[in-house]
Amino acid sequence: MSKVTILPQNLSAEVDAGVTLLDAGEKAGVDMEAGCFNCSCGTCCAEIVEGMQHLAPPSPEELDVLDQWNRDPDRFRLTCCVKVTGTGDVTLRQAH
Repeated sequence: MSKVTILPQNLSAEVDAGVTLLDAGEKAGVDMEAGCFNCSCGTCCAEIVEGMQHLAPPSPEELDVLDQWNRDPDRFRLTCCVKVTGTGDVTLRQAH
């Protein structure tokens, strides 16, 4: 299991591997921003403060959207499509 913490609310949820950051945030009780839910619009972009290594690698589609938003994929991810690996904790801050 992984603990996902959402800033600035500082709310957390324990989630299994394979859960998206969007679902983890909602489980923590945070109203997460999202538009398309399929990795194409970028409204769910979030800064990964800690634990990037505990997330699945970005897909080509996610990289394209991050590039369109001029966001560094080493610091930002799309919460609707990125999944936790279940190997460690992740802290994120919604970017919008």
